[in-house]
Amino acid sequence: MGRREFLLAAAATAAAGLSSGYLRAQTSSAQTNPALSPATAAVSNTIAKSLVTPNADFFIRNHFKTLVINEEKWNLEIGGAVTNPTKLSYTDLLLASSVRCPLTIECAGNLSGGPGVSTAVWSGLPVAELLKQAGIQAGATTIVFHGADAGDAVGTPPGTHYARAIPLEKAMDGSTLLAYEMNGAPLPPEHGFPLRALVSGWYGMDSVKWLTRIEVSQEPFKGYFQQEHYVALEANGGREVITRMRVNSKFLRPMDAEEIRSKTYRIEGVAWAGEAKIAKVELRFEVNGPWQPAELGQSPAALVWTPWSYAWSIPRPGQFKIEVRATDDQGNSQPLVRDPDRKDDYELNTTHRITVSVRS
Repeated sequence: MGRREFLLAAAATAAAGLSSGYLRAQTSSAQTNPALSPATAAVSNTIAKSLVTPNADFFIRNHFKTLVINEEKWNLEIGGAVTNPTKLSYTDLLLASSVRCPLTIECAGNLSGGPGVSTAVWSGLPVAELLKQAGIQAGATTIVFHGADAGDAVGTPPGTHYARAIPLEKAMDGSTLLAYEMNGAPLPPEHGFPLRALVSGWYGMDSVKWLTRIEVSQEPFKGYFQQEHYVALEANGGREVITRMRVNSKFLRPMDAEEIRSKTYRIEGVAWAGEAKIAKVELRFEVNGPWQPAELGQSPAALVWTPWSYAWSIPRPGQFKIEVRATDDQGNSQPLVRDPDRKDDYELNTTHRITVSVRS
């Protein structure tokens, strides 16, 4: 019996309320989040294991050293512009009614076709439920996630803690979660144990790890990682905080520089579009050549990547430059080249290109 199941059984036996006074254990704790879209809810029950990234292979991007936190000494505080400031233990969270759903996360600095994107099935609590219980005061606009990680990384003021803020509207979305499990296991330390935020459809920097405090604010957040990092910089001096993931895609097979010895080959990959859905994926096999439609492997859903494939009948031996492009249901396609006015290294979603050699 796992820790979560043991605690649920203990709670049922004792029939006792939680120390926080409002979280209650429910045996149906691993249900699909009813606030998710029907398509995403369906995916949570049918997503192929091959599309879920094992914990050991899930990309890691941290600003400071990995923390090892004792869950028995850890607490989550919810404060700021609330009427009922709250402190929750790890046990409180495990005994609360939870949700489970797949979500794709991408690093804001991921290169086109790069490894900085992964998908896991997460278990946790909707942020909205805890905020409602804490009582949001009038005029609140911003939710700040504060992590325990801190340090003196290059360019950061000494002792800077990692923190990011999202609008209250996004925090109240049912798919914005506080996750304590990843693919059915407690969060690994490098992924934020004991608790992390999951801001669905937005780049990974907002999914703060090692979460210790949620602050409800009536003012814009001016933290270091909000104003100095993860900002789109324009040539004219314009600055805009990066949030939503852009439409993107990548090859899974073949790999770049792979040698193929076959007359037919099944090309495979994934495409994702953050809060939007994938509408189509196209490939071409020569520079400026015609785009060919790929086959989507399942009904596209928001917040999670979609598999695609292409049955390639190879016309001849030789070298081929293959390119993939995805388009979402809002009409946004991956650009062929980077916007020349951008002066930062984020949102790099140009088409993924590989070169393969075919031998007879």
